[in-house]
Amino acid sequence: MRKFLSIIFVIGLIALIFTLENRRQAAQNQLEQLTVRLEQLQTGNTSQNRDAAKKIVEQVRKHIQLSTDVEPTVATIVNVEELRKRNPFYNKAENGDHLVVTTDRAILYDSDNDLILDVIPVQLQPAAPAAGAQVAPAPAPKP
Repeated sequence: MRKFLSIIFVIGLIALIFTLENRRQAAQNQLEQLTVRLEQLQTGNTSQNRDAAKKIVEQVRKHIQLSTDVEPTVATIVNVEELRKRNPFYNKAENGDHLVVTTDRAILYDSDNDLILDVIPVQLQPAAPAAGAQVAPAPAPKP
């Protein structure tokens, strides 16, 4: 009987260690994501980022005609897995690729290979009084 209880205790201890390790890893991943978001917020308006965005737009303009009326918004993809869960548009993207949003379309651009990965139309929705314009990709047309 004592041997049986010892075995149960050891199995329970191993399960507890496994559970705690999984929670530690989940917390570490969440911390890394929050750190990336914080860095983006802290450095989002620097002239260096604006120059990088202009360079990306210039590269995209070599492949596709973009309106010169309004400067497109450029974002670097940092968590492609999370984006893929929300929208299949990001299936071709990788971390480090860029999303270029104009008034009428969203463009996935791979600057390493100088390649446009995908383009979809977007609809600009009226913004709430305190918020800026929201960009919502339109559903992909069915073949």
